[in-house]
Amino acid sequence: MGFTYQMRQFQEERLWAAGAGLMKMERAIRMTIEYTAERQAFGKSILDNQVVHFRLAELETKVELLRSLVYRAVEEYINGAEVTQLASMAKLTAGRLLREVSDGCLQYWGGMGFMTESEISRMYRDGRLTSIGGGADEVMLSIICKGMGTLPGQKRNH
Repeated sequence: MGFTYQMRQFQEERLWAAGAGLMKMERAIRMTIEYTAERQAFGKSILDNQVVHFRLAELETKVELLRSLVYRAVEEYINGAEVTQLASMAKLTAGRLLREVSDGCLQYWGGMGFMTESEISRMYRDGRLTSIGGGADEVMLSIICKGMGTLPGQKRNH
């Protein structure tokens, strides 16, 4: 039964990773808003550039979409449903979005964002683990494809 228990535990781990990623992304966006509001270039704050505040709005929107998926998966898990598909989708999305958010935010910090002592730099580096630990992105994609019935060799219902 050890293998079975481990497979069940993976769903909790994947849901936790997606939820924890939400908090990291929120922090990265919040820190970047604060930093770019204070940082001046060409006589105005970095945040006053449309490309910056629009990009941060896009990232915030994607984080909210992920939050909806995580909340749905957790609610179904609590109610005893099988959530392998949703947990895999949430973890895949969290890992990829964490990279997108940390990279996008780091861009607006300029050289300061790449300094080792910078929290945004550590988020950029450490966030990569979300797409590896608890099942790499490719494993998540295989699970999702299996659930969709699109893996090669699977019997398909048309």
